Amino acid sequence: MKALGKDEREQIFRLFLKDEKLRFSEIEKDLKIRSNMVTYHLEQMQKKGLIEKKGFHYSLTRKAEQYIPIIPNLQGEKMSPLPVILVAVVKDDKILLIKRSNRPYKGYWCMIGGKMLLEESFEEASARVVKQKSGLDAKYDQMCGVMHERVWGGVDVKHSFILFLTKMSADDQKTMPGEYGELRWFLLKELGKEKIIPSDYWLIKHKLGSKIDVKSAAMTDNENNLEDFKIIH
Repeated sequence: MKALGKDEREQIFRLFLKDEKLRFSEIEKDLKIRSNMVTYHLEQMQKKGLIEKKGFHYSLTRKAEQYIPIIPNLQGEKMSPLPVILVAVVKDDKILLIKRSNRPYKGYWCMIGGKMLLEESFEEASARVVKQKSGLDAKYDQMCGVMHERVWGGVDVKHSFILFLTKMSADDQKTMPGEYGELRWFLLKELGKEKIIPSDYWLIKHKLGSKIDVKSAAMTDNENNLEDFKIIH
C-alpha cells in the first residue's frame, strides 16, 4: 500500500488546531480519501507518538501539542522571527566573542548565542549556550536589552530575529576549543578593529550597561482551561 504523502499528514495535523478530539469519520470527511488510507496514516502517526486514541476519539499527544503554535512555520506558510539568546560574557574589561563557522554570518565575530529550548528560562538558556560553546560556568547578571533584527536579501527579508541580550560574569578566561568557532577575549575598548556582526557590536556598545525588566510567567492548560497563572520573577 502506498503511504500518504506529506500534504495529507499535515492536513490531519491541522484538524487539531480547531478541535482537541476528533472521530475517525470527521477526519475522513475532511481528507476526502479512502478510509483504509486514513487508517494507515493514523496508525503511522500513532507509532511516531504524535496521535493517541482513547475510545472513539483521536487527539494529539503531549509531544505533538508543543507544535500547535508553530504549525504554519513548519509547513512553510508563514515564517516568524526566531527568538535568540545573545550572551555578553564579561571578565573585568574584556568580553568573550566567537567567530562563526557556520552560516548565516560565517566568518564574523559575535557574542555567544543560540535558540531557547521550550522549557528554559532566560537564565537557564544563557548558562547552557555559554557552557556548551565555551566550557565556562558563568554567573547570570541581568537582561540588558531586546532588539528586532531583520536582514534583507534583495527585496525580501532573508532572516528575522528577536535578540535577547543577557549579561553573564566569568570567574576566569580559560575556554575550551569547540566545534562552533574560534573563541577569543577582546578588550571592550578595542572592538571596533574586528569584523563583528553589526547588531552585536551596537548592542555591546549601547546596551551592555543597561538593565531591563522582562517578566517570566507560567500557567497551566487543563483541558483548555487556563489556570494557576503566576509571575515567576
